[in-house]
Amino acid sequence: MSNVNPSMPFCNQCEMYHPPIASGQRCPNAKIKTVTGDNIDFSILFIPLKTICISQIENKKIKNPKKMFGNIIVEITKMIEKYEE
Repeated sequence: MSNVNPSMPFCNQCEMYHPPIASGQRCPNAKIKTVTGDNIDFSILFIPLKTICISQIENKKIKNPKKMFGNIIVEITKMIEKYEE
C-alpha cells in the first residue's frame, strides 16, 4: 500500500487508493498474471517502445503522433494475433 489517501476509495484490484473505476472495468494499476501465475512486466515492452517512438517523432518530424500511435497499435495487434508459442 504505497499510495495512501483516505479521501480516495481503496481499490481491491491494485491495493492502492485512487478515484473509483467504473463497475466491471479492470484497474490499469492492477497486476496481470500469466496462465502460470507469474506477474507480467509490461515495462520491458513499453519503455523501449516509448524511446523508439520519441526518436522517430523527432527524426521524422512527425506532426501527428496520435495517427502514428494508431498505426503502431494496428500493426502490433496483427503481430499479437499471429503470435504462437
